Amino acid sequence: MRDGKHLVWILDDEWNEHQLEMKMYQQYKIEVKVTRSEKLAEDLPVYAAVADAVVAQVGFQCRGEIIEKLDSCKVISIPGVGFNHVDVEAATKKGIAVSHVPDYCAEEVSDHTVALILAVTRRLAAYSRKVRAGKWDPLDTLPIHRFSTRTVGLIGFGRIARMVADKLKPFGVQILAHDEYISEESIRNQGAIPVSLDELLEQSNIISLHVPLTPETHNLINYERLKKLPKGAFVINTCRGGVLNENDLQRAIEEGHIAGAGLDVLEQEPPASDYSLLTMEECLITPHSSYFSEESITELRTRTTQAAIDGVLGNDLPYALNLKKIKI
Repeated sequence: MRDGKHLVWILDDEWNEHQLEMKMYQQYKIEVKVTRSEKLAEDLPVYAAVADAVVAQVGFQCRGEIIEKLDSCKVISIPGVGFNHVDVEAATKKGIAVSHVPDYCAEEVSDHTVALILAVTRRLAAYSRKVRAGKWDPLDTLPIHRFSTRTVGLIGFGRIARMVADKLKPFGVQILAHDEYISEESIRNQGAIPVSLDELLEQSNIISLHVPLTPETHNLINYERLKKLPKGAFVINTCRGGVLNENDLQRAIEEGHIAGAGLDVLEQEPPASDYSLLTMEECLITPHSSYFSEESITELRTRTTQAAIDGVLGNDLPYALNLKKIKI
């Protein structure tokens, strides 16, 4: 508390206004402080010790040096699915719950994934560039295969991957799935074929990545595994940069083994201006935008704010990553 009132401290370099959040907090007479990264050193000693909740925007590093100073905080609320920017272990030791919003954009990300699959396999970006350059030739981006003859391998079979599978079924493609944490029966019930990772790589003309970024999944798809794919395969990544080794992807494309890639996430975001994949005709890159729609952002902001409010009030947090119960 600060001056007898609850305080939510928002660490945010992304959103320029917080009107929706402010209206929700005002209903509970909760005060709000927004801090940008350039002001963190100035604001940390003032607000860290008195904040009842912290909202940690994805990309704003909320590490141990911040968390250890959160003496009044009950919850760190993350406006997003990913949580590798928050030291969950340090928060747990401090008795602070960490909550995220795991499913707000599942519809958008699955749509974006399917869109990337169709765009790269139909080579839409290459066609568009050539037409803009004055070249009208439908045969200069070959080969293109009938989509219904393709096999799509989903690495990870959580909520988003299952939606991707549902959206791909009407196209008639064969769908393979690998997930060590999902039963084979569940995968089959979703209309996909459960396989080992090696089997998926060896049989898939298109692979789509749907795993969180962890030490175990960092560089999961490297040169060795890319070479296991059939020649002319495509790679789609809408989960997290770092799961795919981008240098190895470039090498496999230059060697002619991989036909192309659709990437919404990169290990470094935004990439450097001389980042080599940006200039490769085989790659279609979008700016980590698969989560976005007007509806998804409204839902994200509302649910993130509600989690912070619930933490302040001591309510249960259904999407806590560590502590489900708040200590009052």
